[in-house]
Amino acid sequence: MTQGTNLSIGEAKGRPMLHWVGKRPLDHVTAYPAQLVETFNPTGEAGDAQGLLFHGDNKDVLAWLLANGYRGKVDLVYIDPPFDSGADYIRKVELRGISGGKVDGETYTLGEQVQYTDIWANDTYLQFMFERMLLLRELLSEMGSIYLHCDPRRGAYLKIVLDEVFGEERFLNEISWIRSLPHGNITYGFGRNHDTLLLYTKGERATWHQQYNPHRDEYLDTFYRYTDERGRRYRLISCINPNKNRPNLTYSWNGVTRVWKYSKDRMQRMHDEGLLEYSSNGIPSYRGYLDEMSGVLVQDTWTQISPVMGSSTENEEYPTQKPEALLERIIRASSNPGALVLDCFVGSGTTAAVAQKLGRRWIAADINKGAIQTTSKRLQTIIREQIEAGATPHQPTLGLDPGDAETPPPAALAFSVYRVNDYDRQIQHNEAVALVV
Repeated sequence: MTQGTNLSIGEAKGRPMLHWVGKRPLDHVTAYPAQLVETFNPTGEAGDAQGLLFHGDNKDVLAWLLANGYRGKVDLVYIDPPFDSGADYIRKVELRGISGGKVDGETYTLGEQVQYTDIWANDTYLQFMFERMLLLRELLSEMGSIYLHCDPRRGAYLKIVLDEVFGEERFLNEISWIRSLPHGNITYGFGRNHDTLLLYTKGERATWHQQYNPHRDEYLDTFYRYTDERGRRYRLISCINPNKNRPNLTYSWNGVTRVWKYSKDRMQRMHDEGLLEYSSNGIPSYRGYLDEMSGVLVQDTWTQISPVMGSSTENEEYPTQKPEALLERIIRASSNPGALVLDCFVGSGTTAAVAQKLGRRWIAADINKGAIQTTSKRLQTIIREQIEAGATPHQPTLGLDPGDAETPPPAALAFSVYRVNDYDRQIQHNEAVALVV
């Protein structure tokens, strides 16, 4: 069966609007069949929570998902699309007995492989992204969020595209992620060492769990200078209210009349629990224990996620690969265990890998066959490790507190690889035509 099914696509919100040469609406899309390539299921488990890995143009993949029951079912989208950088992205490949000769007519060696070409004509890049944003919006649930990874070249344009598709009222954050160490060879202008994450929600309120960074040592040494009889570190917090106009909190305590931060009943409870310390003139301070503090609330500038891969086993030597710590923060913040995470520019498979480790269901897609092979191999390794550790698939009820301090059990220990619209055949056809020309 090769004939496709036409699916209607809702209009963009429409304001504000960005215009470019060749802009056209996407009011429908054709869904083509998907062919099962292989299944990795070492435990023989059954169920529909297993991961889905698609090889093909992601427009075709997203259309297939819409036609097969996934409209409004995706809880989180993270995409790291091409940045329109004007470059070929190369992956080093080991070839036995060959030491890097050039291929006639090509700028890369036999020991290299082009992963994808990030070169676009005129405004085709914006049309490409516009269409995929419309499809991703259709797939997102009302509690869903989308993170778009971009750089300064096209970030401003892409934000307006997202405003048009999702509505500017759905914009939540523009996050700056420090993606590299400071540059020392800059001779003109300031060094560029950050990327941008644009965060939008589908509905008025999306799934959200606050994230925290650990306190710095110098902060702890300055403020948490005390230790109680059990060895717990704490700081002293003044009980005096800086707001002097609070009649309901003005009373006498321990012979001292002040405007206090807390009600008299609460002051009494803290006193009874031994949480108050008194100065020589009778002013109480409250013990704030370090082990009861979550840390420093994460802001929209991410400086504490290393751009270096967390371990040698994580590094797939894939161009534009992102560290797992980056995706872990995103997935923990904007989804629950058992939620469905989608990445249709999956590259080296980091999104799917972290989703698998954090007990989320996942769907991943890429147009590049090398990306599919890298992702599949990476996920097989993770699943085997989970099985060896005695993991049992479990899908918690959505909406439960994920418990950031814990690693949820995997949603599944299997995944299937599909090819959409017989993409390999298209590649062979294109290569044959190029050869003839």
